[in-house]
Amino acid sequence: MLSKYSSNGSKLAEDSIFRIDSMINQKFSIYKNLDIDSVQIKSILSETEEKWYQLSEYQLLRLILISNKYKWPSDSLIKIIHGKKSGYSRDSLILWLEEGGIEGDERKRIKLIESNKYQIITEAYNYFGNISKIDLSLRWYAIVISDEGITNIFNVNPQIILSQFPLNPGELEFDIRHNRDFGSHFLFGCPIAIDTGYIGVNDPSIPSFYPGKSFTFFQNNNSDRLTLNAMGAVLSNGICGSIENYSLIVTKSSDGEGNNDLFQDIGPSLVDTINNCFPELFWYGDLLGDKISDALFLQKIDNGLRLILFLSDPSPHDKIWIKSAEWILSNKPLKEESLSY
Repeated sequence: MLSKYSSNGSKLAEDSIFRIDSMINQKFSIYKNLDIDSVQIKSILSETEEKWYQLSEYQLLRLILISNKYKWPSDSLIKIIHGKKSGYSRDSLILWLEEGGIEGDERKRIKLIESNKYQIITEAYNYFGNISKIDLSLRWYAIVISDEGITNIFNVNPQIILSQFPLNPGELEFDIRHNRDFGSHFLFGCPIAIDTGYIGVNDPSIPSFYPGKSFTFFQNNNSDRLTLNAMGAVLSNGICGSIENYSLIVTKSSDGEGNNDLFQDIGPSLVDTINNCFPELFWYGDLLGDKISDALFLQKIDNGLRLILFLSDPSPHDKIWIKSAEWILSNKPLKEESLSY
């Protein structure tokens, strides 16, 4: 009896192995080029459904694909996922790994930065621009400057409220504020999370950039030297006087000797046939953390003010800055108000 049982048992084991091999050929033929070891195969074939003590067949297949794509050890991946609660915790982590994990997060972050989808607004009362252009789905930050020029960044939620006391009867006017109990220099809308807290010190004596004016940026923890120089021919007096060939040259010096300097003229983005007032440097600092100062310019326009933001992070490699956002505050209703570039 014992001998017969042992013989039958061996036959059953052989049949089981044959069936497993057949299942492997059928189920995993599309993965035949993958390096799937016997331990992985046994785990995959053990159960099709996920349990608290066990991963599902589909989860294990995904982990094997992840392992082969990124050259990560499959046994470590399985151990990490197995240690999570079944259901959403495991599946969300697998999805994150499929997208590249930390490296995938950085790729997505860079893509969002380079998309150049930023906005700036200011707190205002009786604003009559097009509020539908303000993208509240962005992450919003308040840039706050103390009397000593110390600049800090805070998370805020912008609030757009219908003005209780409109200045122009028949016009829709709105108060733009935020949810914190302090005022701000301006509000910055960004598609990614950025560091909050201390960001630097602003020079309170920042000039208007008449031809001949220059300014050197103070940059934290960076040897690169950043300067602005205005050039052109003034034909009449005043901040909005007639001017020819206006240019505002930003220069980044890497070695201090001029051998690797990068130059860019941002003048045409500020002064043209419509907007002919000299710009002022309203604020500067490193918003996104690439150790190169960004710049926000203020310019007088007909019946109002214009703010123009230049960022370094989304700029092409052969440029220092790129025009990233614009905000217009008018003294009277306009047909079109803009806040982003």
